[in-house]
Amino acid sequence: MQSIVKMNEELKIRLFYVLSITAIVANTIGFISNAIIYGFTSITIFTLVCAIIMYIAGIMGMYTKNSKLPAGIILVLGNIIEFPVLYLVYGAYYILYMILGIVSTVLFLEEKWQIIGSLFIAFYDGIVIYIKVMYSHLFAGIEINPNLIAILVTYFIAMISIVMMSIILMKHYHLQQDKLSELANQLQEVAHLDPLTHIYNRRYLVEYLNKKMKIESQEFAVVLLDIDDFKSINDKYGHIYGDQTLQAFSDSMKKNMDNKGIVTRFVGEEFMLVFDDINHEVIEDTLNKVAEEFALYGKQSKGIELSFSGGVEVFYQEDEIVKLFNQADHKLYYAKHTGKKKIVFDIDV
Repeated sequence: MQSIVKMNEELKIRLFYVLSITAIVANTIGFISNAIIYGFTSITIFTLVCAIIMYIAGIMGMYTKNSKLPAGIILVLGNIIEFPVLYLVYGAYYILYMILGIVSTVLFLEEKWQIIGSLFIAFYDGIVIYIKVMYSHLFAGIEINPNLIAILVTYFIAMISIVMMSIILMKHYHLQQDKLSELANQLQEVAHLDPLTHIYNRRYLVEYLNKKMKIESQEFAVVLLDIDDFKSINDKYGHIYGDQTLQAFSDSMKKNMDNKGIVTRFVGEEFMLVFDDINHEVIEDTLNKVAEEFALYGKQSKGIELSFSGGVEVFYQEDEIVKLFNQADHKLYYAKHTGKKKIVFDIDV
């Protein structure tokens, strides 16, 4: 979530760069062209003053990396003062800048103010246009007929600004979608992991097995394991050591199950392994290695004997997940009540 907020802040900065550069370039070109064509008239000086103020605001925003106040200065100066004045003096082609001003207002205002702000600017511009059209005789003395170059330059700057803002917005949109997708994947991964052992939890196990069972001719084995006398370990050595024991057991299984299947925490001190290979020797060899490492951990940590029991059940196409769990649990129960510290593949009747 923080990365998305950071992206939104970066978007504001990038859009501010476009806004400030556009404002500075437009006013600079306007000042130069007016000075060359019309001389240093009042409107030329007005354009120069606007350019200086926007330049200072632009430098302020780029230097401080905070676009709120500088952008506000540029937007208020442009929308409320400069664009309407230039429209009254030069005529209809400056409506492009007025439209650009409304778009910029929407982009820079906070969401709760976007509609109000854009409607206010649009209403304000509408009043200016109405006055210009209905009372054109009042501006007859100050109107200037712009030359073709000035019109083309204005149009070019406005269009380039809109295109640049559109490109930045689209790029930001795709980046944000990627971030949201990444965040969704992270949340899904967290939902599928046991917080203590960092292995898959029972929810993921069920989803994984349901998908696996739908594959035709797919055979696999599940092994339900339970740490022997775990309650006594917790009672005697405390829950912290109990948690450490669960973590050590999980780490050993993950290491020895590499590329053979998955390791999941079923419930409490019970774990379920899913082997892609149903070969008894592969399963037995893997569990023997886990048993050796687990016993060594017990001796080195507390000088005690740690062991586990388990039941193995092979999945065939006609089986169901509930039946699979029940069969494995039945064999685990048999192992627990016939001496513990063993893995039961089949129960002799």
